[in-house]
Formats: sequence, structure tokens, C-alpha cells
Amino acid sequence: MHQVNFDPSEMKGKIITNTSYVKKEHLDETLSVFYDAIHSGLAVSPMIEILEEERSIKIKTACSLTICGVLLKHGIPVHPKGGGLIEVVEREPIRFTDMLMYWATTIDPIDILTAQGLMDIAGMMRTGTGRILGNLHEAPMLARDRIEGVLELLASGGFTGVLELGEPNMNVLGVSVERDHVGIALVGGTNLVAAARECNIDVEHESISDLTDVSKMKHIEELI
Repeated sequence: MHQVNFDPSEMKGKIITNTSYVKKEHLDETLSVFYDAIHSGLAVSPMIEILEEERSIKIKTACSLTICGVLLKHGIPVHPKGGGLIEVVEREPIRFTDMLMYWATTIDPIDILTAQGLMDIAGMMRTGTGRILGNLHEAPMLARDRIEGVLELLASGGFTGVLELGEPNMNVLGVSVERDHVGIALVGGTNLVAAARECNIDVEHESISDLTDVSKMKHIEELI
């Protein structure tokens, strides 16, 4: 997070990325699923980088921790709290149904939940109701106005993925936050991969795998 130097207004700098690997013959199908997931609001950003390797295709996508990194660069101390499953009804996030705290595991909580196959991302994309991956972060409540300003700046650069910005000392999607803090619920960048797996596409995945210069990435619209 501290190494992020992304400037949304200039669309320059490095962001945190997840990496997926697919066979070359599955690339078009994978990008099609990613496209649908992005347009369903299940991704942090529509920016993607594709790299061809000897036996597979490497796909880099934005990780939600990029948003936290940008908040840090604007002087807002953000603390990752946990990752979990979020129930969505008629395209509205309702609550976390499952949550793993970062302090409680040495493995990324989202990776653990993805491996359990408890999501219903395809259902959410198709009907607006399902279970998606998300995570929760905390920041001092006195910074709430500044957080809103930074999130608006990020949105102007196409970096969205904010499900809820809580009020001071109030639960966010059913999960409590520390005293004198606000919670920020974000969509998990791994939703793209989980959606592809639900469509029976063989995808290998590495979360929080790299820092990538956003200038090397392309909008999903350019790749479809």
C-alpha cells in the first residue's frame, strides 16, 4: 500500500495488481466473463494488462488495496480489517455473511473464501442477487470528509468498487468498526477470477502479486 503512487487525475503511477493465468485458448472466454463482471460493478477498475507467456496468458487486474494506497498518499491512515462474503439483493449490498480478519490468518482471507467456493457471483451478475467477495477497512472518523474527496477523485479515474462508506462508530454491512473510526467496504478484486471459475474456466490466481504502472494497462473495452 505504501508503494502505491497512482495519481487518478493524471492516470499515471503504480497500482497494486492481482495476477491470473489462463491457457491461450481460454483468453477470449475469460475476458468476456471479466467484462460482464466489471459492468456488474464487481471490480475495482476496468484497467487490465495482458502478457503472453510460453504456455499461458498472464492477466493483471487492479486490487482493491490500491484504493487504500491512494488514501494513504493523501495522509489518511487506513487499516485493513478483514475480507469476506457479501450478500447482495437486487444489486444492493446487504451484509457480510462471512468474515475473516487479517490478524487471524497468514493467508489472504479472500483467497481462502474463494477456495471454498461459497460465492454466487454468476447469480448476482444474472439476477442482481447473490454473494460476492469484499473487504473492510477502517480509518479515523475525523478523516471522513477527506476520504469522500479522495474516493471521488478515484472514481473520476474509473477506480470505483466502494460498496459503503460508513458513519463514525457505526457498523458497515453488519460488521462493527473500532471506536472513533469509520468503515470502508470495498469489492474484492478477486471477484473477476471467482466469476471465471464459476463459468468452469481453469484460472490460476495470485492475490496482491505485483505493482503495475497503470500506463501499461488497457481498458477492458479495448481488449474485447
